[in-house]
Amino acid sequence: MRRPRPVARATAVLAALVAAAGIALHHSTSEVPAVLVLATFALWAWAFSLVAVIAALRARSVMLTIVALALVGAGVIQYGPLVSPARGDDDEGVDLRVLVQNLEFGRADPVEVVRAVRDGGVDLLLTVEATPEAVDGLRAAGLVEMLPHEATDAAPQTAGVAVWSRYPLSPPERIPGFSLGVLRTDMAGPAGPVTVVAAHPVAPVFDGPTAVEEADRLRWYLGGLPGPAPVVVGGDFNATWDHARFRGLRGLGYTDSVSGGGDGWVPTWPAGRRVPPLIGIDHVLARGALSVGDTSTVRVGATDHLGVLATVRLPADRVR
Repeated sequence: MRRPRPVARATAVLAALVAAAGIALHHSTSEVPAVLVLATFALWAWAFSLVAVIAALRARSVMLTIVALALVGAGVIQYGPLVSPARGDDDEGVDLRVLVQNLEFGRADPVEVVRAVRDGGVDLLLTVEATPEAVDGLRAAGLVEMLPHEATDAAPQTAGVAVWSRYPLSPPERIPGFSLGVLRTDMAGPAGPVTVVAAHPVAPVFDGPTAVEEADRLRWYLGGLPGPAPVVVGGDFNATWDHARFRGLRGLGYTDSVSGGGDGWVPTWPAGRRVPPLIGIDHVLARGALSVGDTSTVRVGATDHLGVLATVRLPADRVR
């Protein structure tokens, strides 16, 4: 009859250890590949703090309950920005609807991509893993009728990047030092010039050291972009809110659409599987914008990434 308490105590201890590991991974700047991969799932690890609370209460352990509640509180602090209400914006602005879509080796259904653009009122589409065949397929499916301007650098497999816009774009500039592709173009936007960057740094699960190098290089590059023109960045970052290097972009003035809009956890990968998406690695960010938010996802066939649709509000006083 006394057995449930020892079992509950052991469960509380184990769950608390997992949750503590999740919190530690959230703040880790380690370059060890295994740590980078595990950090991707830090949110899931922290969720065990709720299990720890329940088990500690069942074990009637005051100490374990205090520890479990402390772990819950730590997670609330670190994930709070994802659900905090967006700051009110009294300034008038011009909305730019942005869609980010990983085409997965160029296999994504071009008709469904075009449908997502149409249904979402998209002004700017940023795609990665854009093969020459995928780019031709999007054109044939009618994308140019809605987004007539393009800056593309298509390539086989996963190295291609392409940007499509309702507004004129400058010729694409492929940024060196990124194995999967980072592309810059300047847009003559509805409220003045906008710098646009489509990014696809390498994933730590494939090459940990290179992932660290490219994350640091992307941070350096984005931090060095000149103002005062707003900067809109989107793509598959192969990083979640739990990766310290990704969150470090906030220190450079960038706001990601999820935390900026208080839109909560937005998982994007893997899509099209029996299990729902588990992690959010596709993002829209902006610097010099009034706000970034109104984030949602779209499902496109034949790709393992959900698209991310967000609204970037540009300052209206720059209209000429």
